[in-house]
Amino acid sequence: MLTHEDDIDRDHSRIKQTGEVFTPPELVSKMLDELDIDWDNIPQDKTFLDPTCGNGGFLFALAERGVPLHNIYGVDIMADNIALCHKRILDIVGHTDENRAIVKNNIRQGDALTYDYSFK
Repeated sequence: MLTHEDDIDRDHSRIKQTGEVFTPPELVSKMLDELDIDWDNIPQDKTFLDPTCGNGGFLFALAERGVPLHNIYGVDIMADNIALCHKRILDIVGHTDENRAIVKNNIRQGDALTYDYSFK
């Protein structure tokens, strides 16, 4: 499983070029804790979208907390970030054909400013 430390090792020239910044897992956790959600009784009708998901820090944390996979959506402009996000989430929920199909449909490469967010 990849950790936040793996993210830190990214090529610094890419960070300068793209301006990508990854939210530390501790901050992700604190931010999710601030939502009006009973994490012991996760609602099955809440949809979560990260329009600039990067490697999936927030989406990964949601999957870890037990949010149904079909309620987790993300978009990122960088293909390698999407591939890493897919892997991280599948490592949590399992690498089944059904889970792969959901992740492939719900977490996509695209420009957050122009993506149509229909996920069709």
